[in-house]
Amino acid sequence: MKEVKNKKSVIGGEFLLNDTHFNDVFILEDFNEDQRMMVQACNDFLKKEVIPLTEKIDSKKFPDIMPNLIEKAGELGLLGLSIDQEYGGMDMSFNTSMLIADIVGITGSFSTAYGAHTGIAILPLKYYGSEIQKDKFLTGLVSGKIKGAYCLTEPDSGSDANSGKTKATLTSDKNHYNINGQKMWITNGGFADLFIVFAKIDDDKLLSAFLIEKTFKGITMNEEEEKLGIKGSSTRQIFFNDVKVPVDNLLGSREGGFKIALNVLNIGRIKLGAGVLGGCRGVIDNAISYSKERKQFNNPISNFGAIKSKLSKMIVKTFSCESISYRAGNDIENKITEFQDSGISKNESELKAIELFSVECAICKIYGSEILDFVVDEGVQIYGGMGFSEEAPMARPYRDARISRIYEGTNEINRMLIVGTLLKRALKNEIPLFSEASKVIDYVENIKIIEEEDFFENLYNLINRLKKLSLYVLGNSALHYGDKIKDEQEIMMNSADIIINIYVLESTVKRCQKLYNKNSNSILKAISNVSLYECVNNIKFSSKEALVSFMDGKKLEDSINTINNLTAFNNFNIKESNREIANYFLDKNRYGLFNNFQWKEVLLVPD
Repeated sequence: MKEVKNKKSVIGGEFLLNDTHFNDVFILEDFNEDQRMMVQACNDFLKKEVIPLTEKIDSKKFPDIMPNLIEKAGELGLLGLSIDQEYGGMDMSFNTSMLIADIVGITGSFSTAYGAHTGIAILPLKYYGSEIQKDKFLTGLVSGKIKGAYCLTEPDSGSDANSGKTKATLTSDKNHYNINGQKMWITNGGFADLFIVFAKIDDDKLLSAFLIEKTFKGITMNEEEEKLGIKGSSTRQIFFNDVKVPVDNLLGSREGGFKIALNVLNIGRIKLGAGVLGGCRGVIDNAISYSKERKQFNNPISNFGAIKSKLSKMIVKTFSCESISYRAGNDIENKITEFQDSGISKNESELKAIELFSVECAICKIYGSEILDFVVDEGVQIYGGMGFSEEAPMARPYRDARISRIYEGTNEINRMLIVGTLLKRALKNEIPLFSEASKVIDYVENIKIIEEEDFFENLYNLINRLKKLSLYVLGNSALHYGDKIKDEQEIMMNSADIIINIYVLESTVKRCQKLYNKNSNSILKAISNVSLYECVNNIKFSSKEALVSFMDGKKLEDSINTINNLTAFNNFNIKESNREIANYFLDKNRYGLFNNFQWKEVLLVPD
């Protein structure tokens, strides 16, 4: 399959310091027809096999449905999109696997099971498995004949994964490890055939990873967890009681498990950013349809400004999440290609590239999970009283959405990761963060806001100022706290929110300009304006909140003036921009996929 790739390689995190031409930014609309055909095939599978069974899946009365669906997905090649063909995979680009995660995202519980199997269950073997281990397990995982689960979390070990108490002890004959411990919140635990289990060998400081087969003696588990949402996803506590594991089932190197966990979670984070999109579109489409049917005061509620405002914000946030997800995904893919061209193996290239873009992975996870919560909440509100009923299509996605801000690392942890990673790279001179931050004072003192005639050029001038502001806040914070900045979690989160909103706004605007240059649709300017309004206000708030935490007097006053200057923009009629967006998609009757101004729609819900 010939796949579209924007070949210009960038460095992870450098968006904060440098600019990328909008034509070099990959957008959703850049996927080619072959990739779209695969989307259609995946969508047909979901419409025929998965979505009609949603109620049965969530009832948990039919435990065989989910593993059977995993196998059917395997038959279509959906489980091995990024796996080498020698193991039954399709060896597709990273961004293509992102696209399929996006489509599957509408299915709730199945999406969770699918994501766990194709991500955290398969990828450790792909990247760290020996040839013997791959031959034994990977082909089966790709076909769906073997179902996988990932066992990291423990009752006293969540975000601090390396504090786990599960132990591995080498037997006297040195042929096996005895594994003892407890794991919890294990997705696919109830039907998995293969468990990737993290444990510390003897008194090691870091985790190791083991491949444990369901048939091994000493494995027990609790009943299925009663969860708030994703009720059809199998989630169990699993106990390992003197489980004998052959030494050949050590995955990777001794004490290499922690690295495995971190690298796989980075992939999971960006895939989650894409994986929320299908759910968002489904909720928006239902909200649009209902708002046009539901009448109050002899008018469809879609005619009311309050409803239009909600629909517009739901759409723009989803549009923005699409923009950051596929921009980041393609940047990772380009870096993989660059590493491979330099002679690095494919697997190592993928791991290096994903680690390099860990900041963008965390951004996608945070923003995606939080906009999903926003979209489903507004969806319930648009339905009104019916939204609170299990008979309406809003209750399930509302419940299902909440977990997204917790798994793959809580959003709080991921915010710390964003800022911590940037500071570490700056200290290693991998990015010139501190030197650029030192230049901001001179920039601020001599700032001149020049209004350009071109709409998008004005936005880029503003975005450049916002980047300067992020350096101003981060630089002042680091200067004040020094090495202790990592302990000031509130300020770390403020700084992360500034960075997130910059990436979101820039990605949204570049996508809009790329599309606008093809068709000059005014709706793209409206989307840019609404994104601008929200992102700038968020940045302004987070900047002030960070600086008031350690500044006072004249210095604080000057800093607030700096914030106001760097965030200044010409006001526009935000009400009319929201109405224009809402009316555009109300006329189209849905938001949809590939409907953005130039491509035919691909249906994602049953007719």
